[in-house]
Amino acid sequence: MSKNKSASLEARIKNSKDLVVTVKNLTLYNPSSEDIKPANYEEFVNAVDAGITGYKSAAAELNAANDTLKLSFEKMEKVSRNVRSEIAEVKGKGSVEYNRVNILIKVILGENVTEHSRMKNTVIKNLKEGDPQPQFSSVSALDYKSRLGNFRSLIGTIKTFGFYEPTDSSISVTSLESLEAETADSLEKTALREIKFAGERSRIMHYFESGHGLKDRASRAKRHIRRKYGAASPEYKTTSNKKY
Repeated sequence: MSKNKSASLEARIKNSKDLVVTVKNLTLYNPSSEDIKPANYEEFVNAVDAGITGYKSAAAELNAANDTLKLSFEKMEKVSRNVRSEIAEVKGKGSVEYNRVNILIKVILGENVTEHSRMKNTVIKNLKEGDPQPQFSSVSALDYKSRLGNFRSLIGTIKTFGFYEPTDSSISVTSLESLEAETADSLEKTALREIKFAGERSRIMHYFESGHGLKDRASRAKRHIRRKYGAASPEYKTTSNKKY
């Protein structure tokens, strides 16, 4: 998402640069506004072009952080499934211990959302003509922070099981606690990257959308070209249908 937004801003800068080139070559172009005089207009466009570097860097850092976070949660999902399998192998799927961890793991994996959706679709499919439309409670996928909280609860639960001593070291209590700490760190870093990105985006969008920004200057420059050359002129038409 960030990548696409950055590309869009770059396209708008290119269009503004093209507009500057156009006005510099129009003999009748002589606006009163200092903002859109060719020299000043060009200087501003170049300044915005240089200023977008920070935004692009922040977007790249956020994308990288999100990728790392996604990998951490994919690892968490895998070990959660393996923990559930371990409990089933040791105690059986009908055991109290299995039920306790299964409730948490379903939420971590989002299986509760899938089951709810499947149940809802089945009920609706079996409705007869004239049957009242049932009202379903909403079940939303949990965000990363909530899922991590449930993973911590899972660790706390299995630590109460005196029998839990898996031969697979990847699902030992020590390994699970290490993964929890690693994921928590990744989540915190991602949150910081989001804050930085939001700040950079706000800063750069000011140059595009605010009064005296690229969009505003392009609108005024185009209005001046239309007044001087006419709405049907090739000089004006080359500037229309572009996003600035």
